[in-house]
Amino acid sequence: MAVIVSCLLLFLVSLSHAKTNAGFDPSIDRNLLAADLYNAVGADHLNENVVISPASIQSSMALAFVGAKGQTASELQQGLRLGPGDVDQVSQRFGSYQQSLTRDNNLRLANNIYINENLEFKGSFRDVAQRQFDSNIDKLDFHPPYNKRTADGINRAIATKTNGKITDILAAELLNDRTEGVIVNGVSFAAPWQKAFKLDKTEKRSFRTGNGQSVRVDTMWTLQNFNYAEVRTLDAKVVELPYQNADFSMLLLLPNRKDGLRSLQQSLVGKNLLAEIGEMSQQKVEVLLPKFSVTFGLGLEKPFKQLGVHTMFSRDGDFSNMYRMFVSHFINAVEHKANVEVSEAGVEQPLESGVLKGLFSRSKKFEADHPFVFAVKYRDSIAFIGHIANYAYV
Repeated sequence: MAVIVSCLLLFLVSLSHAKTNAGFDPSIDRNLLAADLYNAVGADHLNENVVISPASIQSSMALAFVGAKGQTASELQQGLRLGPGDVDQVSQRFGSYQQSLTRDNNLRLANNIYINENLEFKGSFRDVAQRQFDSNIDKLDFHPPYNKRTADGINRAIATKTNGKITDILAAELLNDRTEGVIVNGVSFAAPWQKAFKLDKTEKRSFRTGNGQSVRVDTMWTLQNFNYAEVRTLDAKVVELPYQNADFSMLLLLPNRKDGLRSLQQSLVGKNLLAEIGEMSQQKVEVLLPKFSVTFGLGLEKPFKQLGVHTMFSRDGDFSNMYRMFVSHFINAVEHKANVEVSEAGVEQPLESGVLKGLFSRSKKFEADHPFVFAVKYRDSIAFIGHIANYAYV
């Protein structure tokens, strides 16, 4: 009888776990993390062009979670919104997502972990990193004066993986005798549109920067059917521009006020951006958008601590599933750098010139002539998010 009751309890527990995981939507947590990270980073860089990739950061930390234990593992799972499940479930979920995301060659991702040459990786961790996350794991000499040579080698490896878009991701000064491990995460994206901008329509137009200056920038133009919305809770207009690969699109969020960027950022805190925008409708939209190529890099220790992830950077860190040692070791730095490029390139779409005047009279106008937020969406998840606030354009 006791055996039957015990088996029944085990069955009910497993059924409960199955239901919990079955009802879990990782895209929601991914989008909530995007808002968390964007607010943590963007608020300090309001007058700069900013881009981060919450999806690749989360994937990188899912791998770190595989190597963590105890409090460190708990902080990573909760703070980076890795979702329910044990190490195997989390690694399979994020490994599959990363493989799907990087199937498009327009997105290039390098996610590597390096430890001091005097330490050792566990074989099981190395296997998961390489098999499920396509992550290079290596032991290197961090000791001065060789730290400069080591950093140069790491930077070359990341640049190669990202087609030269991500350079100088790691400063040599971060490596020294006391450095145990570093994680580097570099990602770039540039893709052709489903509906190209008219190349001969690109011209210099006025843009009001975040600090109030008026500058002339190369501004693209098109008039096509796009998903469009005016979102009262964000006090912004939103247009969605699809890429040739229909799994990807760019959301552009333009504050109604010229100085509305910070207010828009704050409106996104704690929100799933896609849910906040809600249903968009197909409308004829005249889009005027500055060309841009934005590259932004930072160490993630400060934003991670704002999300409750503390111990991984200290002597209290526990990565005993990653390091093959009798004492626990930690990670000294997590360096992230992202690049997104926007240009006219795409499939040429004819304009109905005979009724052009009528189209303009019925169309919406989306003129990004002041700081705006952009997000690259992959299916139901935000892969990149950032803002354009100054004149550093292509």
